[in-house]
Amino acid sequence: MKVIERTIMTDGTKIQLEDWFEHNTEQYPDLYGLMIGAYPIAKNTGKYGLIRSGEAFRISISQNKYTGYSDDNVLDDFKALKNGRKSLEDLSEHFRNGEKDMWYLGMDVEYKGW
Repeated sequence: MKVIERTIMTDGTKIQLEDWFEHNTEQYPDLYGLMIGAYPIAKNTGKYGLIRSGEAFRISISQNKYTGYSDDNVLDDFKALKNGRKSLEDLSEHFRNGEKDMWYLGMDVEYKGW
């Protein structure tokens, strides 16, 4: 993985644009691509304490050709996060860990024992 760019969102959240292309194989040539790594402050503590309220945790937002979310979409959303046009909540449908990340972020989702 290579970090292409690091920046801080207008709300103070650290984000970075990552290139994961080197992890593709001949068998799966389009599996990996661009990813946004975001490090917001958790609002909730996980069941095992690996993620704690008040501490930064990682949210991954990656391209997914099966859902139609392309590398271009990832790049556009990274720029939108950087300049304040979008928030992490706006991209929650693309969170790698789905509702789990949404819950840690403090969004209104049902707690499922994470």
